[in-house]
Amino acid sequence: MSDSGTPGTNLFELLPAIYRERDADEGGPLERLLGIVEGEAANLEADIGRLYDDLFAETCTPWVLPYIGDLVGNLPLFGADEVRGPDTAKARFPDLRGPSLAPGLGARRRADVVKTIYYRRRKGTPPMLEELARDVTGWATHLVEFFTVLGWTQMVRNHLRPQATWADLRQPATCELARGPFDPFLHSVDVRPIGRLDGWHAIRTLGFFVWRLGSFELAGADARKAAGDAFGWHVHPLGQAAPLFAAWGREGDEAGMTQERHVPGPIRKGALYTDLTTAHATVPVPATTDYYATPPADAAAATAPASLSITLWRGTTRWPVPTSAVFCADLSTFRQPSAGRVAVDPVLGRVALGTALAGQVGADADRVEVGYHYGFPAALGGGPYDRRAWTIRRDPLSGDVAAPLVLRVRKDGAGDHTTIGAALTAWAALVPPKPDAIIAIEDSRTYAESLSIEPADGSWLAIEAVSGARPHLLGDVTVTGKHDDAALTLSGLLIEGIVDIEGSLGRLRLLHTTLVPGPEILGTGPESGPAAIEPSLVAAPGTAADRLNERLEVDLAFSITGPLLIPVHSQALRLLDSVVVAERDADAIGTQAAPCPPTAMERTTVLGRTWVEAMLLASEAILEGALHANRRQLGCLRFSWVMPGSRTPRRYRCQPDLRVQVEVEALETASGMALTDIERHAVAERVQRWLLPSWTSRRYGQPAFAQLHESAPIEIREGAQDGAEMGAFCHLKQPQRVANLRQRLDEYLPFGLDAGTVPVT
Repeated sequence: MSDSGTPGTNLFELLPAIYRERDADEGGPLERLLGIVEGEAANLEADIGRLYDDLFAETCTPWVLPYIGDLVGNLPLFGADEVRGPDTAKARFPDLRGPSLAPGLGARRRADVVKTIYYRRRKGTPPMLEELARDVTGWATHLVEFFTVLGWTQMVRNHLRPQATWADLRQPATCELARGPFDPFLHSVDVRPIGRLDGWHAIRTLGFFVWRLGSFELAGADARKAAGDAFGWHVHPLGQAAPLFAAWGREGDEAGMTQERHVPGPIRKGALYTDLTTAHATVPVPATTDYYATPPADAAAATAPASLSITLWRGTTRWPVPTSAVFCADLSTFRQPSAGRVAVDPVLGRVALGTALAGQVGADADRVEVGYHYGFPAALGGGPYDRRAWTIRRDPLSGDVAAPLVLRVRKDGAGDHTTIGAALTAWAALVPPKPDAIIAIEDSRTYAESLSIEPADGSWLAIEAVSGARPHLLGDVTVTGKHDDAALTLSGLLIEGIVDIEGSLGRLRLLHTTLVPGPEILGTGPESGPAAIEPSLVAAPGTAADRLNERLEVDLAFSITGPLLIPVHSQALRLLDSVVVAERDADAIGTQAAPCPPTAMERTTVLGRTWVEAMLLASEAILEGALHANRRQLGCLRFSWVMPGSRTPRRYRCQPDLRVQVEVEALETASGMALTDIERHAVAERVQRWLLPSWTSRRYGQPAFAQLHESAPIEIREGAQDGAEMGAFCHLKQPQRVANLRQRLDEYLPFGLDAGTVPVT
């Protein structure tokens, strides 16, 4: 407000009392008029404040940023304002905190504008180019000047280069680095154009190695005991052989180059061995190394930042494992280390406890608590990433007279309850019974319990992990009773079990949640797994005389599940930015005998066959198996890959149809005459043989699960509406990140040099 009154005083109260009394006698028209003036004045005052913020690139609104960039000659990059289309998540989930549910883009235009002058002052230097690539793409980056590692016969007297050496095959830890971003060896020249695997070592070549997988820190998680080995533990709570990742850290100074310890990649055995051996040789042994941090003596204190930490428990007895007791080993076959030592295999994610550790915890440890990092392509499926926008608001929602009840769950006793089942029991015993409630899980521990939930008519229940936590539920979730207007939300959870709706439910939401595909995912090989994947979500259809789940709507957003079985007479199935996985040539959504209800999906990957009553929409999706829609007159598919032979509604710019059309038109233009049906069929068969999606890994639990392989056809890798990849990781905008980097390198790269982007993960 203006200086004529105190803050918070409205204009009408500043009038003399005689005018206010007369206005009251007239029904208050003057008060209403001044209220309108006051609102407009407040808008004007707020706009003046925004004008000041818009003077600076760090605080301006997005539409102002290109104008500020133009003042310093900054050419615009791809950014968030280029992402078009309806915000389906915001429309479907109005009760979430938000305000925006769109994932953050790695293409960071604001940082690029802010640091334009900074870049130009350091133009052309390797540390600056490395930092530029990191800022523009959002990926960890390491720059290699390949012309500095070319081998030639040296003049020992005048031009000795001792820092570059030929390979010493007797050093296995160093040999692991060969043909990688931190390769220390000399190479013969390669004159081919730079690519992902070749053309590196030339006189004019630079390589930008990028780590596309994220490294997510999971603190205070429960390791899983190995079957048949009292001393063996799996770091992953599912008991899976998966590599440990290093934390992403910045180099020590802006003039330095990224080292292996700074990048979010899988930890090599050689790197961990060297790190721990160096620490053990130091007196005193440091509590923290590049990869390991000794947990603090106080269980409530924060652990020092590191890639791995281990704590042993026996009941309430706790022993933080010090650096001096940890060593690197090959645990492909579990073997017990010597007395007082803890062995770690970073490649398989395994831990083995020595024989004399019983003295530290009173007996054999009954729980191993780990803090570690795991790799995954995106913030999807639940995890310790920031999910605050996706949590349910705690204030009264629209139409509610009271805020929802919040029941806090922590295994260490710091919450209201120590188990989810206890929180459900307390919720059911409330008066009035079963109000709208949120069961908030505040840690990343394993909860070995099966849940039976009977919601109440007209109310909703959410079991939600707080932002930054990823609890592991080892057990099934069963929904009982007929409550067609009740709603259940599962958010931020890792559920190793089946969600079974035995009764009737009105709405089920899975938000940033994983229903583990199959009851167990144990195995030692990267592609080993169960013989068959059981359904992850099952809703009972009932009988012809007594149908169940007729009003059921199922929403999946940023989630991963196994096969889905939902009655065809239910209302709808919607999938946003999710992955549904089944075995090859198996049913992922519905079955031939029991198709799913009308379905809509956006930016979704389905690994398996899809059977639905109608496909209302499939946008920027990959349907690896055949799609069978009973009602082809409804819906459409757009910018998606669909297996040839699928029964679908109309398609728009889908693959491989679009590529077939392009090649047919090219042949007809070249020949000047139309192709026959046989010739068109031959073209279609030829295209369909090679235009197929390929995956870095198809097995859930591996770091690159459902990630499109670099060898996948460009029609799929850049086939979305805006040029991004199809499928669940469309929101990462990876082709745009690479294009942004190429655009900046045209400006900053020294003259005469060629650069290539080489993905490491």
